[in-house]
Order: sequence, then C-alpha cells, then structure tokens
Amino acid sequence: MDSAALRDPIFSTKLHRPLVNESHILRLHLLERLEQRRGRPLTLVSAPAGYGKTIFVSSWLDQSGMPCTWLSLDEKDYDPYVFTGYFVAAVQKLFPEAFRNTRDLLNAPNLPPLNMLAESLLTELNRIDQAFIIALDDFHLIKKATVHDSVAAMLKSPSLKMHLVIIGRVDPPLPITRLRARSQVTEIRAIDLCFTQAEIKQFLEGQLGLEVDPSTAAMLEEKTEGWVTGLRLAALSMRHRGHIEPALLEPQVTAQYVMEYLFSEVFSHQPKEVRQFLVATAILDRFCGPLCDAICPSEAEPFSCDMGSWEFIDWLKKENLFIVTLDAEN
Repeated sequence: MDSAALRDPIFSTKLHRPLVNESHILRLHLLERLEQRRGRPLTLVSAPAGYGKTIFVSSWLDQSGMPCTWLSLDEKDYDPYVFTGYFVAAVQKLFPEAFRNTRDLLNAPNLPPLNMLAESLLTELNRIDQAFIIALDDFHLIKKATVHDSVAAMLKSPSLKMHLVIIGRVDPPLPITRLRARSQVTEIRAIDLCFTQAEIKQFLEGQLGLEVDPSTAAMLEEKTEGWVTGLRLAALSMRHRGHIEPALLEPQVTAQYVMEYLFSEVFSHQPKEVRQFLVATAILDRFCGPLCDAICPSEAEPFSCDMGSWEFIDWLKKENLFIVTLDAEN
C-alpha cells in the first residue's frame, strides 16, 4: 500500500510479523488443533501477559503454508478510520489490488460516514477469492466500540476466504458466545499455553545449555504453573548471577526480574482501587468475596479499598489477571 497516498501515514513496522527464533518450543498439539479448525472464521488467543501468545501464533503461521498477514495494534488505533486503514494495508500486502474503493474513501477530502466505510470494506473483503489468514495482535489495547463493531460485522457474515486471528490479554467485546455455539471460533487460552513438564525441561535445557533433571522440571511446573515468561526470566536471572545450576532455579522464579516484569507489565497498568486490592490480598493463595472483605475492609487502614470484593474478582476475571476459578461459586 502506498503510504504517501494516505490521509494518515502507515507505519510499515506494524505490519511485520514477529520472527520465531530457533530456540522456540513448537507446541505441536496446539498447532494441529489450529490447522484442523482453520475453516472456522475466527481463532481467539486470549491469555495474560507473558504466555507467549504472539510467538505461538507466529510459529503457526510459519508452519501453516497459508498466505498470511499481520497487524500489531496499539492505543492509537482506536479510531475506526485509522484501524480500517491499517487493516486494508495489511491485507494489501497479500492482495495489492484489493480495497480500491475503501482506500479511496479513506483518502477523500471529507471522510465518509462509518456505515458507508464498513459496507465498502465488507463488500471488497468478500471479493477476495483466495484463502488467507490475518492476525490482529494486542487487540486488548483497542477500547473503541466502533472498532469492535467493525470486527463484529466481519464475523456476522464472515468471508469464506478470510481466517481472522485475534490475540490479546483479555477477551474482546465480540459475540464470542454466539460464535462458540455455532462452532465458528477456536479458542486458545492460558491453560492451553502453559508449558508441560516435558516442555519446561526442553525449554530450560535450551536456555541454560545444561541437562535439567525431571524432578527439577516437575518442581518448576508446580511453581510456575507453566508460565513461560517466569521460566525465561528465572533462567536469565541465574545466568546474570554467573552460577548456573538447574536445581537452584526455584528461588529465581520469584527473583528480581520476574517481579520487575509483573510490576511493569501487569500491576502498574491497573486502576488504583485494583492495585489496593492486589496488595491487600497478596498473602492469599485462594480467596473468595467474603474472605477479601475480611482482608480488605473499606474503612481499614492501610489497606482500605475503594471497590467491593465481588467487583474486584469480576475485574480479575475480565482482565485475565493470572487467576484460576476453583468452582462455579467463585
């Protein structure tokens, strides 16, 4: 796509798919699941920070052999016209002649109404006669309902040729339940992306260059619950300490690098009232609403909290903040 012709420039780096390095552990059982269900219009990869979502999808696209394109989103793409421009640019990397009318609308002196733009986009999308995959990464950063509506419209009467992959830390506000009921979505979640004991052993041996005992891998599986970034940062911390001993990896799982990652990528992005609750309940391995009320009463100092316990738990679930529901009663 000729970015010079656009109202707003297209940053081509956002259309580059991340490279998969040689040390990546191929998740063959998950890749096979995606291949078997590629005929569905949507794949949703939703998990908290550090579960390897982006690289996992990129590795699938490496293996699939299908024409594929990529769009990395950020907070600035909330505008539906900007989002549409990037979507068009990503697809035009595969099909340069596609979306001529849509591009003309985006470049017009006066931008068209959104319904006109959406109709043009869908019409021209359905004219593409070759199957392809488009991945939208970091979709959780898009907060604008008009963008969500545009993607939902694509899925309401999906193109027979496009397979859409959405990658994000939280479930997007799309009709996932309806798509699930119609077998039109494949879902990959944190529990799927967790490393198994065998994968932990293989991963750490690649990171450390040493053989890892199965008992060490089993201990780390229990400690990290298969969270790959925790494993990677633990190995990095050990290497920087200059004493590489796989049996001593457990203390590194809660070491400085892991804490810094969780603080910068997760904790610091939460609202003040959520941070208050997270600090107050950090001593608990398991919790429910009444227990949170006892730990964090609204009038108590220093851990006074400005939200209710059930509201806090609902927030954790909605934001995919590293929790596992123990039963249907919360």
